[in-house]
Amino acid sequence: MEVILVQKSFYEEVGLKVGLEIHQQLKTSRKLFCYCPPILRKDKPDIKVVRFMRPTLGETGEIDPTMLKEFKKKRKIVYEAFSDTTCLYELDEVPPYEISTEALEIALTIAQLFRMKIPDVLLVSRKQYLDGSVPSGFQRTIIVGLNGYLELSNGKKIRIVQLCLEEDAARKIAERDNEVIYRVDRLGIPLVEITTDASLSTPDEVLDAALRIGALLRATGRVMRGIGTIRQDINVSIRGGNRVEIKGVQRPEWFKPLIDNEIKRQLALIEITQELRRRKVSKDEIDNVKIIDVTEIFKNTAAKFIRKAIQRGEKVYALKLPKFGGLLGKEILPGRRFGKEFAERVAVITGLKGIIHTDELPNYGISEEEKAKLFEMTRADKEKDCVVIVVGPEERAKEALEEVRERAKEALEGVPSETRKANPDGTTSFERPLGGAARLYPDTDYPPILVDKSLLEKVSRSLPEYPWKRVERYVKDYGLSREYAERIVLSERSEIFEEIIKMGVPAKLAATVILETMTSLRREGFPVENISDEKLKDVFHYLIKGDISKEAIPEILKALSKEPEKDIKDILKELGIRKLSLEELDTIIEQVINKNIELIRLRGERAFKPLMGDVMRIVRGIIDGKTVSERLMEKLKEKIATLK
Repeated sequence: MEVILVQKSFYEEVGLKVGLEIHQQLKTSRKLFCYCPPILRKDKPDIKVVRFMRPTLGETGEIDPTMLKEFKKKRKIVYEAFSDTTCLYELDEVPPYEISTEALEIALTIAQLFRMKIPDVLLVSRKQYLDGSVPSGFQRTIIVGLNGYLELSNGKKIRIVQLCLEEDAARKIAERDNEVIYRVDRLGIPLVEITTDASLSTPDEVLDAALRIGALLRATGRVMRGIGTIRQDINVSIRGGNRVEIKGVQRPEWFKPLIDNEIKRQLALIEITQELRRRKVSKDEIDNVKIIDVTEIFKNTAAKFIRKAIQRGEKVYALKLPKFGGLLGKEILPGRRFGKEFAERVAVITGLKGIIHTDELPNYGISEEEKAKLFEMTRADKEKDCVVIVVGPEERAKEALEEVRERAKEALEGVPSETRKANPDGTTSFERPLGGAARLYPDTDYPPILVDKSLLEKVSRSLPEYPWKRVERYVKDYGLSREYAERIVLSERSEIFEEIIKMGVPAKLAATVILETMTSLRREGFPVENISDEKLKDVFHYLIKGDISKEAIPEILKALSKEPEKDIKDILKELGIRKLSLEELDTIIEQVINKNIELIRLRGERAFKPLMGDVMRIVRGIIDGKTVSERLMEKLKEKIATLK
């Protein structure tokens, strides 16, 4: 018997597990728990409210540690509102109004598309958010569906754990030191949160799942489109690591670098934990170290930022990390050292800029002599220990070093469970510890919602066509290749594809613009996501009228991506694109032919290709290439006949 050895992939070797959380705003006429319109405004608000947040006991009878961290920041929250399009509910001054039946029906539709079990009674719960994004300090959420599934393109079925109907949070306008400003126009817009299990085992599966979930959502025709209307988070873990939530994955192409870097990060953190265990570091050792005032060492330092801080009355405090020598300077990702993990936590929780540690000294103007004094004053072993210093007001500096102590103790356990922000370069930054069950507790302001049989039957009768069935139809009816048909169905512009075709645009041209042209422009750095569906349809309208050629579309889209509010007429004028008459085209062709008589004598009809290039350089974008080709060949034959 032949034995076939299958080599495990890197992702199998590390035991990668990924789950998705997708938040999608719904297209409704009102908000979830009030009657305000779901619109975002750019004009100046006429109401401002100032608040401070505090945590409360959750359903488990405990205060969630994430909420406690947010409370420690002691930030002032400023809410901006509008007297004509927001109400007292958004500012938590009145109880919720009746739930939007429109939003509930959309959520039930999506739950049925994922073949989920829908509870007979829906309960409204409160999920704590003390970052200020919800004035009440909690988000109202309802579990609408449980235990559904989604089949991936490779045939694998993943579980859709739950679907929640929620109200969106306020949008952050500005943030500085101990103050953050939110605008409540987004607050309360209905959204669904879709959570998968952690059975996705490669970045390709994650991408496929995200695209397929997006396709199902768009198939309803009842979800919002545009920047900020859909948000994607991933939960990543590896064998021996821990669950880390990465929030704000803005583009599908971010999944792979974010996952790959999180794997590298967790592997490095596991390695550090193993080293700490070899060194026999204990939590008691770390807890027993006192925070020391070392301001005296730096009174005459060459480090200007420290000297200026001391002159302002700030202090320099130090904390010895026993047997951590060399570890904070260890690289966990290219250009990113373990010390960055401590620095980010300090910056987020205390507002101080970060930390300095002896693994990176001498540096920043801090001398070798000052480093030696640090070891001496903290009674640290320069061969074994690491000393961390923080500069700032006394209370905040001490608080910062307590965060350093806590992160050091977490390093003894392995990878901490936390929420991290996705960065465009594929790295992540600390946001907060991962929230737990203590964040959630029952809402006492809203009664249970009965899901009656007639409502479910109504939703079932209006279920949309599954996207995968459209693939077959696109291949059969429009002559698209299967690859193009599948890509269109998964595309963010899938909703308007058939609308464009109904305008009279050839299917292959519409698909090429959506799939190839816009993707290519995005790679070149043009923000094509700024172009609304209506503006894209307008471009095709001008094409059908004959006012532009298909060759002009990329240049028009480039301009629209930069100025999406601009009228297409004005863009065409700026680009110098106008409708070229056949008479004008004939004149240009004749001029090109007359300049190339010798070439025509020599090559005859074989001169067509270079002549076509010359003509297109003049008329590209203002008349269709097919028309140019036909007229040029006709004129070329006429000229050849006269030369014989």
